[in-house]
Amino acid sequence: MTGSPLQLPDTLLHSTPDEGEAIEALRGRLDGILREHGTARLVGPDGETMALPASAFNALKVIVEGMARGQTMTLIPHGRELTTQEAADILHVSRPHLVKLLDAGNIPHHKVGTHRRVRIEDVLDYREQRARTRREKLDELTRLSEELEGGYR
Repeated sequence: MTGSPLQLPDTLLHSTPDEGEAIEALRGRLDGILREHGTARLVGPDGETMALPASAFNALKVIVEGMARGQTMTLIPHGRELTTQEAADILHVSRPHLVKLLDAGNIPHHKVGTHRRVRIEDVLDYREQRARTRREKLDELTRLSEELEGGYR
């Protein structure tokens, strides 16, 4: 695969090495906040507080957990259209292979001028479908190998 991973500067989230301890402490604290208090509150620099909606708190928790594992997290809003390179990067395939998938009708797309555009939802749906098919095929191979005389057990 050529090119670099999908990089949207405003949605690429990662911690720096010097933040490791603080991220890990935050990760541990987030686990107990809702359990202990039933709600989370955000405190501004002037001391003003506001309740954090559960969905925002859960998003923060997912991001912090990923960062604590050393992962770079990417937030991509649904409805966003991707270039073929961005879609290929998400699927971990080459851009030419992605174009073949688009041309075969495996992933819906449309053209803007001469350029193909793919909706993020369609890329994620294809990725999930591909993973589901792989799991099913692996389960079938496992079943067949267990049925063979002297097969895997």
